[in-house]
Amino acid sequence: MTPDEVRQSITGWSSGDDNLEYTGEQSEPGADFVLGVRSVGDRGGPVDLQVLHQGGDRITVRHVAAIATSSADAAQKILDQRPGWVTGSIGRSETGSSATVQTHVYLDGLNKHTYVQAAAEVARAARLIGGVTTAAAAQATPAAATQSYYAPQPQQVPAAQPVGAPTFTPQAQQAYTPSPTPQPQPQPAQGQWVPTHSVPPQGMRAWAAPDPAGPVVANLAPGLPIQVAEVRGAWARVVCSNGWVGWIDGRLIGVAA
Repeated sequence: MTPDEVRQSITGWSSGDDNLEYTGEQSEPGADFVLGVRSVGDRGGPVDLQVLHQGGDRITVRHVAAIATSSADAAQKILDQRPGWVTGSIGRSETGSSATVQTHVYLDGLNKHTYVQAAAEVARAARLIGGVTTAAAAQATPAAATQSYYAPQPQQVPAAQPVGAPTFTPQAQQAYTPSPTPQPQPQPAQGQWVPTHSVPPQGMRAWAAPDPAGPVVANLAPGLPIQVAEVRGAWARVVCSNGWVGWIDGRLIGVAA
């Protein structure tokens, strides 16, 4: 897809979805386009998002907002607990603090469902951060009016979407029917989660099962710490710090031949 085709698709998807509103084009140096989108949802107050394409093979869905400095640590904890494909950072300065939440969608897997799911996940994290900021402000000044954030909602794993198979042929495996939404797996009784590897700079895709014809359920962010729990042929089962489990091409991190 060309940048113009991507822009037109996102504009149409945003305008045609019950939980999103297209708010217009914005600008940012170095970006092919920046689109303003508002998540209105039915589980919280509105959240303003940006959808950027800065060259390359993916788009970025992002939310940036000022937060109470007193709640910066709590906001960082929320970011650390989000699924591996959602990343974020807390900026601190003498004038205040801010929170950035973002995720990426690769163009070869971009469709309305993957885009809407990405926007929903970023908006969900933004509402959680807004909730702790509001609580901190209320404790500091009980008489002050609170911001229009809603209470945090339970974390949900995006529904899996089928995309193209990887460019390698893993060893034959027994028949497997992947679950549409992979669930966290229990860790060994004695095992505290300890990262063994990290996602390479180009990011990685994760599958629900070691099956190249199965759905890709996540795009893991560059540098994300992961624990390799099992190697099966060319596949590696990895565990994120919050217990989320998926299968990756183990050769990309040097654990499979």
